[in-house]
Amino acid sequence: MLSISPFCEASSYCPGSWQQVRGVRMAGLFRDPADEYRGCQTGPVVFDRSDRGLLTVAGRDRQRWLNALVTSPVTILRENQGQYAFAVNIQGRILFDLNILCLPETLWLDTDALAVPVAAGHFDRYLIHEDVRVQDVSGQFARLGCCGPKVELLAAQLGVADLRSLPALASRPLADGISRLVRHDFAGSGSVGFELVIPRGEAASWWDRVVELGARPAGFQTLDLLRIEAGIPWLGRDLDETVSPPETGPASRAVSYPKGRYLGQEVIERMRSGGGMPERLVQLRVADGDRLELPTVLRRDSLQVGRITSLSRHPLKPYWPGLGYLKTTVTGYADIHAGSSLQPVTICSP
Repeated sequence: MLSISPFCEASSYCPGSWQQVRGVRMAGLFRDPADEYRGCQTGPVVFDRSDRGLLTVAGRDRQRWLNALVTSPVTILRENQGQYAFAVNIQGRILFDLNILCLPETLWLDTDALAVPVAAGHFDRYLIHEDVRVQDVSGQFARLGCCGPKVELLAAQLGVADLRSLPALASRPLADGISRLVRHDFAGSGSVGFELVIPRGEAASWWDRVVELGARPAGFQTLDLLRIEAGIPWLGRDLDETVSPPETGPASRAVSYPKGRYLGQEVIERMRSGGGMPERLVQLRVADGDRLELPTVLRRDSLQVGRITSLSRHPLKPYWPGLGYLKTTVTGYADIHAGSSLQPVTICSP
């Protein structure tokens, strides 16, 4: 059932266009796409992150239990620290990705809203006798994200003066004792950022407060472009059960090879030590994404060599940035084409 973003009641939440994302009606754009994109380079911007969900894990065994089910170490986390990870199946294929936030008495599992029921079912399957309680609290909280130049000044006005020095996914409680600021460069490492996890009933007032402090609203289309340019894969587009964890790029930090055993670890390690994964995630460009229906096949001559999984029209440049997968057996990037129209593709990263 389609729901409405909890920020819609804010006086400063005035989209120019709407978009349905993960079953939520939210802002696609607030202004002209070029104006929004330029704004991300000149000052802090605020994004609606209603596409995200939240699970909590409580109980005495929570860290040890979760450690056996994800690709990053959880037992080493201390209060206010965080970690990015994948949950994979026994074949080493991605089920979902998640940000693990360590709070005093619980773990917060921040994941794509698409993954919440999948994650809840997956975790329940591996609960046997442990003292662990998993709860979906997505409906209790709202989420907004801020990034761009001077965003650390914005964080300081909210009570967190050391944003730039915080490690990735470190968090701080805010003055109300319920809301939390999380250091999260969700638009790429070149754009310092944070997210606010706030009580859902206070979403509108928080949005208006952040805008009053100088952040300009930007829509989901602009965020999609920024994350593609940064090489950040998203669940349901670039990450699913057909792929294994990337070995390069921002998502590669989700896998700790020295960590030891976890569900699917043996398969992932065998692929890595045997010469690498069958595919690699790449950044790419095409001249006209309007002519391509995603996912679309990449070909060299008559051979299928990969696929494009994400594309976004650039408002200032004459191309569409994208993400996709290329077979690791492919050498060189010349003469690669996409779709039935055989549109030339430029591979920008290995």
